[in-house]
Parts: sequence; C-alpha cells; structure tokens
Amino acid sequence: MRAAVISFTAKGDELNKRIASFLKDFETEQCGSTFNKRGVSLGEWTRDKFERCRLVIFIGAAGIAVRACAPYIRSKETDPAVIAADEHGRYVIPLLSGHIGGANRISRELAAYLGAEPVITTATDINGVWAADEWAAENGYRIFDKDGIKYISAALLRGEKAGLASSFEIRGSLPEGIVLSKCTECGILISDRPAQPFGHTLCLMPKRLIIGAGSRAGADENALIELYERLRAEHDICAAPAAVATIDIKRNEPSVRRLAEHMGTELCTFTAAELNAAEGSFTASEFVRAVTGTDNVCERSCAAYGALCGRKTEIIVRKTAGSGVTAAAALMDWSVDF
Repeated sequence: MRAAVISFTAKGDELNKRIASFLKDFETEQCGSTFNKRGVSLGEWTRDKFERCRLVIFIGAAGIAVRACAPYIRSKETDPAVIAADEHGRYVIPLLSGHIGGANRISRELAAYLGAEPVITTATDINGVWAADEWAAENGYRIFDKDGIKYISAALLRGEKAGLASSFEIRGSLPEGIVLSKCTECGILISDRPAQPFGHTLCLMPKRLIIGAGSRAGADENALIELYERLRAEHDICAAPAAVATIDIKRNEPSVRRLAEHMGTELCTFTAAELNAAEGSFTASEFVRAVTGTDNVCERSCAAYGALCGRKTEIIVRKTAGSGVTAAAALMDWSVDF
C-alpha cells in the first residue's frame, strides 16, 4: 500500500520524518517544504496521490488539506484515508474515509505514537457505538451498498437493535445492539450474493475470491479482463475479489496489472519456489515449468495466496486459456469473526 506525507515548513519537515518512520506497513512518499520549487501545484500533487495512494497526510492547517482534496473527492469506498496534523504534532485529525479507509484508526495509532491528541468527530466513535463500516473494512469485506451504513449506525445510536443474517458460521460475541434476527427494520447480511432480508439492508460480501493469472509476454492488456468476465458468467461467480495472484516475473505484464485494476484489488506475486511449495493438485505443464520454473502458475498462485492468508482454498475453476493468457479461480473458506 502506498502513502504520501506532505509538509510545508521546516518544523513540519521534522514531523514528516517521524510520521514516515511510523508508517512501516506503507510504501511512503515524502514531500517537504521545498515542494514549491518543484513546479507542481498542490492540486496536481493531491490529484496524483488520490489516484495512487491509500493514505495521504497533510502537515499543516486542516483548511489547506480540505481545499486541496475537495476537487477529487468521489466516494467513501474509493477515496484514500486523508489525515491532517499540525506541524508541532499536537493534534491528528482524520478528514476523509474515517471508517472504510481507516483514517480514524490510523489517526488514533499515529497520535499515540506522536504523543498527540486524535480529534475524532464521527458519531459512532464519540458515542462508543460499534461501526459496521469500520469493522467491515478491517475484516476483509466489500460493502455492497454503502447507503445501508447510515441505517445501521442511526439505529445503534438511538439504542435500537439491528439484525444480522449470515451465509457463514458466526464466531465470537456479537457487538452491542446486533442480534441474530431478521425481524428488525434494518440489519446486516453477510453473503456472497446481495439480497434484502431487512427493510434496510447493509450487505457485506467477504473478499474471498482469488484469481490466479498467467500471461505471455506482450499479451493484450485487456485479455485477462475478458477471460475473467467470461469465467464469471460461465461459472456464476459472484464472490467479492480478494486478490489477483501470479508469479513474480509477470508482475509488470500489462494484462495482469489491468486485471487487478479492473477488479479493484491487490496484485500479489510469488516466486517459483513459493509456488512449487503450494499444497494441492494442479494442472501440470512441462512447457510452463521450462519457462517459469513451476509447472502451473494460475492454480498454484491461488493456493499460495490462500495459504498466505491462513485460509483453506478451493479451486472452483481450473486453468483456463484465453488469448495469450490463462486464469484460474478459487474461493477461500470463511467465517464471521467478532
């Protein structure tokens, strides 16, 4: 995941370095007080970061961040987490994507690291109410219809109950206000297939579909997208994507990268040795082994990604050829863990 941190003063530059040290899980780009000498406007810089980063931190006045981001705000599901911090590191303020993007959580953790105060204004947070969208983002769910969030949050804030229905095993204690019932006005459905069992339903889809991809050098950039959509239709695949997985030597193939962009998910790569260590029964090819060092890329990539996530994986579509590309599909097992 990429992050970007920008500061505008010498004092801010000092904090910039501290924040970059905190962001160990991110590939972080830093921009300091020499920014104005680069010939790029703040708006242009911000637009680029909105397209490429999952986290953007402004060190300076919150108003600067708001004005810079305003033209590029699209939706809770796609906007990066945006945070503002003053140059002395006294306050950390989540501005955008507080729950789904993780800005509230990151702000709390960053504030603790800096010895600062997080300024959280979200109603569920300040009232100690469980936030369905934040839980979904942190636990690997796609929010099918974000409009359902407001009904769940409003009911819990009023002290009312919200129902829960699930196609998967539920483990742990339910959050306060959530009940296993379809008799409430609003509720949460956890399923691969969206439905409306409540008057107002928040549908959460587990991200458990893995697409293993293979590509010849120079294959058409849309070839894997076309194959993926064909497989979805032919095999009635509706589960939410978790990742596109492939061998490391194919990480820069346009067809592979375009598929990950199309699916809106991460691209995860493995070495030939890692793929060879994957457990399972795979469609072997000596030609593929001679070229890549492993006898199967797409099916083994599915198994390797599932193992990386600590989940059992079932291949539901074996290696299938397209125009210079191959793909396989697998589902990770799932349980709803509170």
